[in-house]
Order: sequence, then structure tokens, then C-alpha cells
Amino acid sequence: MYPALPFGPVTIPTGPLVALVAVTIGLEVAGRFGRRLHLAIDDVWNTGLLATLATVIVARLWNVIQFWGAYSAEPWLILSLRPSGFVWNAGLTAGIIVAYLYLLRRALPPLPITAALASGVLTAIAIFTAGAYLTGDLVGLPSTLPWALPYFGVLRHPVAFYYAVGFALLVGSGGLLMQRVSVGRLLLLWLLGSGLLLLWLAAYEEGSRTFLSLRVNQLLGLGLALVACLGLARTGVNAPTSRNEVEELTPNQTSLQ
Repeated sequence: MYPALPFGPVTIPTGPLVALVAVTIGLEVAGRFGRRLHLAIDDVWNTGLLATLATVIVARLWNVIQFWGAYSAEPWLILSLRPSGFVWNAGLTAGIIVAYLYLLRRALPPLPITAALASGVLTAIAIFTAGAYLTGDLVGLPSTLPWALPYFGVLRHPVAFYYAVGFALLVGSGGLLMQRVSVGRLLLLWLLGSGLLLLWLAAYEEGSRTFLSLRVNQLLGLGLALVACLGLARTGVNAPTSRNEVEELTPNQTSLQ
């Protein structure tokens, strides 16, 4: 486990460093996907960056409000960015709202901007999960397979790397499919792939949360996969290409490429 990484005389916590790298690379990937979808890179970056900042700020403030009794006694702890000091459900809700408001203000096409940001989110998740192996936040079950890695003195499934490779493959496959399927179907395929990854790989996690003896992540994955399958069935097989769909949605932005 590597909770901190030494860089010469400076030691940097692994979690925040991985988060910074994940967000930066995720926004870069989102911008590249957005350019292929006839979007201005600045619009993609601004939407993603504002959503990220809103997520982090609200998630932190929500935690401070919940435990104001402790923080009022030691107010300097408000600036402590511990991983446990964030309420991510509230933060993600705020991030989605801010992104939607910016989308309305800039009159951006909903499906293309969502697809561009989704590619960045999947990329960031791939990096986050790889970093979770270093921080010990995601530990696999004991295993005797040849690729099992030693962790806490026991050979275990490198489940964090399973997730990282899986989500990276989703991003790569999306880049290949985006000119062959509509933007809406691409989003549904990403949702289906994410659901199947959770349904499959959560079985190898150690200490994951359960509900009625079932793993919560697997239930979530099953739900996502079912919703995606329903959406794919409703959209039908013969859908326009993403390029044609985007040109119809953004006739005044095709000159951006």
C-alpha cells in the first residue's frame, strides 16, 4: 500500500495526486471526443471543469454542515481534504446541476456534450480505480491465479486493475464506434458496458457493501445493464450515424473542426 509517494524531499498523498491526474486526463479525453462530435473544446472543458469544482466544493461543504459541531470547535479542520471528508452524493448532484445550467446558458446540444463528458468520466474512473490499488481503497479477494498480486502479505485479485482495464477499453471502443452508431446508442452502450463491469468485477472485491446478502455494486451494475438494454431495444437497430446526428443537432458548429 502506498498512501503517499515520495518526490525527492517532498511526500505527496497518493489519493489527491491520482485525483488530479484523473480529472486532467479525463477532461483532455472529453475535449478530444467533443471535437470529433463538432463541439468547441473550450465548451467541453468549461462544462467539465465547472461540474468538477461544484462537485468537490459542495461535497466538502455538505460534510462540514453535517458535522458542524466538530468543525466549529476546530475550524482549521475545514481545510483538511481527507477522503472521508466529502459527501459525494450531494457533490455529484450539484455537479450535474451546474453542468446542466452551463449547457443551457451556452445552448449546447445535450447528447453530444453528454457523450463527450461521459468519455472523460470513464477515463477518470479508469485512473481512479488504478490508483485505488496504490491507496488500498479497493482490495480483491485472495487468489491463486498466475496474475494475482501480493497485498497485505496475501496473493489477491488485482481487482482495481481489472476495473481500470475494463473502463479504458470502454473508452477505446467508444472512439471506434462513435462514427458507426448514433450518439444516444453510444451512451447506452457505455452504460451497458459499465453495468456489466460492475456486475462481473464486484464479485472479486473484498469487504464490499451488501444489501440483503447481495453486493451493492453488483445490484447497481445489474440495474444499469437492464436500463441500457431497455434503451437499446427502444432505439432499434437502424440508427443514424453519430456524425449525421451531430450535424443535425449542431448545424452552426460544423465549422469548428
